[in-house]
Amino acid sequence: LADDCRVRGARYRLLGILLSDMAEMLLAEALTLLRTNQPSDFERGAQTLFEILKKAAPKSDPQTLGEPKYRSLNREAPLFQRTVSTVKGAVRLLRAAGFVDSPDGSHLQLLDTADPALVLHVRSALKAAVSADADQARAANAAQRAADNAAAAGRLLELKRVQVKNQSSRTGAEEAERLRILREAQAEKFEKERQADPNNFC
Repeated sequence: LADDCRVRGARYRLLGILLSDMAEMLLAEALTLLRTNQPSDFERGAQTLFEILKKAAPKSDPQTLGEPKYRSLNREAPLFQRTVSTVKGAVRLLRAAGFVDSPDGSHLQLLDTADPALVLHVRSALKAAVSADADQARAANAAQRAADNAAAAGRLLELKRVQVKNQSSRTGAEEAERLRILREAQAEKFEKERQADPNNFC
């Protein structure tokens, strides 16, 4: 009898480990899918999911589930359709938190036997994912700003080079004109001196 109890205990522990691993895989898949949404959809879905999980298992009492009305979600409700059903990975994340289909399939329910700790864990993972996504967006924006600034600096430098080149061209042209006028003036002076010279019979 003692051996049977030990065997059953080992089986239950193994089953618990397997279920835990499956839940983590489901959660990871859900979070991965959530990140494939457009930023606005991701933000809207994450906010709705966070509110659902917050009411399903209040953090103030981690050992107790929320009121039953907060643990039953009408899948046909317009709000659910708009903020959960249309967001990739949202329903899967709720399942990772322990929500299951009602017998008629019209609702997602978190049963009385659900584990509040699991709900809190999924909620924390969602919060971390939202934070990481925000950090990534800020980093991408910073990189884009740096690239834009570098491009603007490059364009400004090129503009200065063109201006210097144009200025050099203008200076060269002006110098050529100055030399032409000088040559003409020298030639005119020479001609006047030649004409004024009484010994010049040319």
